[in-house]
Amino acid sequence: MDIQEWEQRHTDAFYNVKKSLPYLEGMFVAYNSNIDAIKHLTDEDLCRLMELFDEVDIQKRVETYPREINEPLDFMARLLISMREGKAAEIPTHTSDIHEWLKAHLGFDYARMGGQAGIISNLLARLELKKVVAYIPWLSEEQADYFAASDNLLHPKLEDGKVVLKPPKEAFKPGIESKVNWIFEYSRGLEVTCNGNNFTVPRDNRLIISSRPKWIRLDMDREIYEQLESLYPIDGAMLSGYQMIKEEYEDGSTYKDYVSHSVKVIEKLKALNPELRIHVELTSIQNRVIRKAILTEIVARHVHSLGLDTVEVANALNVLGHEELSYSVIRKEENGITSLYHGAVQLLKDLSLERVHVHSLGFYICILAKGHPLTLKEHRDALLFSSTLAGAKALTGDIENLDEAAAGLEVPVSGKGIEDLENFKLYCVGKRLCTPEEFEFGYLYGADHNAVIIPSKVVEKPKSTVGIGDTISAGAFAAMLATMKQK
Repeated sequence: MDIQEWEQRHTDAFYNVKKSLPYLEGMFVAYNSNIDAIKHLTDEDLCRLMELFDEVDIQKRVETYPREINEPLDFMARLLISMREGKAAEIPTHTSDIHEWLKAHLGFDYARMGGQAGIISNLLARLELKKVVAYIPWLSEEQADYFAASDNLLHPKLEDGKVVLKPPKEAFKPGIESKVNWIFEYSRGLEVTCNGNNFTVPRDNRLIISSRPKWIRLDMDREIYEQLESLYPIDGAMLSGYQMIKEEYEDGSTYKDYVSHSVKVIEKLKALNPELRIHVELTSIQNRVIRKAILTEIVARHVHSLGLDTVEVANALNVLGHEELSYSVIRKEENGITSLYHGAVQLLKDLSLERVHVHSLGFYICILAKGHPLTLKEHRDALLFSSTLAGAKALTGDIENLDEAAAGLEVPVSGKGIEDLENFKLYCVGKRLCTPEEFEFGYLYGADHNAVIIPSKVVEKPKSTVGIGDTISAGAFAAMLATMKQK
């Protein structure tokens, strides 16, 4: 693969998509937003934290691999696991005690919009779409301040029994508390020692301690559900936050109730506009029951598109019964990209999807059901556009408008991504998924699916990693829909 050719393709795709975005009438985004308290961990921070514990106790807790953060020792264990593996992770906590402990013993550098729906809403508004309708069930006055102050970003509000669209600052629910997540970012090369074990952090990444207060309910207000038509016209919906569904609630309800409610919203959205495309953005889900329910009861057969990263592909495959393939994906050995490709194809089939978009460091894979209305080049342009947005966000920390997003064109295409795809080429050509020439364009042709693969732009030392996956998925999905509308 010629790196300069892919640089030019990024440029061409960015400006092609930029011209098509005005064709979109609107996007609906739900459900999760929160305030992110960001802390960039240094050597000094880590040493100070380690001094608060017995290193033997930390090591013992690491070996138990805690799935929730119930006390500070759980936090230390999951932090070391994340740093050792260089993998992003999101771990829930259901107590405010952890929040208070972190404030007292560490503190944060700054706060910003967090949560997939919040990040995606702000991005799409700044890409200058005609209308972005965000819906956050727990929109507090403080949370509303973190939404972009843009005329095209609106939120439903009930007034005199009628649903109207207002700027978030005019649509919050009085008396609602704010949901605050902690994001611990760490850098490649950080040296870590615990109980005689030494390792070097292999890559820049993050650990998220996700606040899950007991009052959180991932649901839609009944009045808004009954008047969903007030959100229209919209061309697409991006839904996320399902990981906050719990197995059981104090009032006797269960995850089945909230899964059912979620499916009803999706069905009504599609009934109001049969051409509507719906995308679900996945994230790390520790609870296997919830993970499987989201995939098999919400995603399968109900939505069109799924966005996820490599770890999330492995987790999805595992809970769907493909343990061997899941293990092959997570190992990331020489044939890791081949396993990732097969894993994405399996998800497309198992979940009856139209599109599966996987973002991995250095490259993206998009698996497509046969008969999609766009050409592979048009899908490739959507991915390249999203790669440019991701480059701009990593470079600057945020994207304020569509013109500023062009800064991502200055970010180089990943040489490692090119290398990974070149290794994959031998497999693809050997299995007759494509000719060598077709592979150079990023096109694959399976018996029951097509695929697009691209090398992506990667910032060597990103200003921030939070929200990059959401930026990639939202940028590509919006670009795809805009191109469909333009045609």
